[in-house]
Amino acid sequence: MKQNELSLFIKERKYTEIIEELSSENPVDIAEQLDPLDIQETLIIFRMLPKDLAVEVFANFSSEQQLDIINAITDKEIANIMDEMYFDDMIDLLEEVPANVVDKILHNTRDDERRLINQFLNYAPESAGSLMTIEYVDLKVDMTVEQALAYIMEVGLDRETVYTCYITSGQRVLKGIVSLRKLVISPKNVLVGDLMQTDFQSVHTNDKQEDVATLFKKYGFLALP
Repeated sequence: MKQNELSLFIKERKYTEIIEELSSENPVDIAEQLDPLDIQETLIIFRMLPKDLAVEVFANFSSEQQLDIINAITDKEIANIMDEMYFDDMIDLLEEVPANVVDKILHNTRDDERRLINQFLNYAPESAGSLMTIEYVDLKVDMTVEQALAYIMEVGLDRETVYTCYITSGQRVLKGIVSLRKLVISPKNVLVGDLMQTDFQSVHTNDKQEDVATLFKKYGFLALP
């Protein structure tokens, strides 16, 4: 939707038409189109977007836009957004907003998530831990391919990435990695432990980001054990 069209539709209060047009666009473009609007106009459109799309648009707002939205919406609306946001997007948001807004957001998150957030916020800004995500698919060595794929189908929509899966022990120690592609093309009775790659490169949460970047350029893939 062109910016002049959006402005005209807002002036004429054609909000249904606006939502129909925007709902077919990607969240990045929608966030950019809403950027020049004042907060009241943005809120009207934001609240009318489908829930899943609204969360993705929110994640692509500038930190200033996100702060304006949070200050203008209800606690219930904040909780809904936080429940649907990817965890690392939430951490990025919390690192940008003032302390009183952090308190407001934490007040509207679940207890288990609040503990994780506080843990991540305590990582040094320049550390690998401040960049990592917890929303990945973790498998076990004794799972069959059939069981692994069923598990991915069950949890995949809530994970930020499913293309690389991580095999961990009961103590959440990283044992290996396996691609979704390899699982899909393998016999369903084969064990994940027999397919996993164990010669991966890994970094620790307290490693410096510049060291992580150097390794990533060299190997193209890293994991946090």
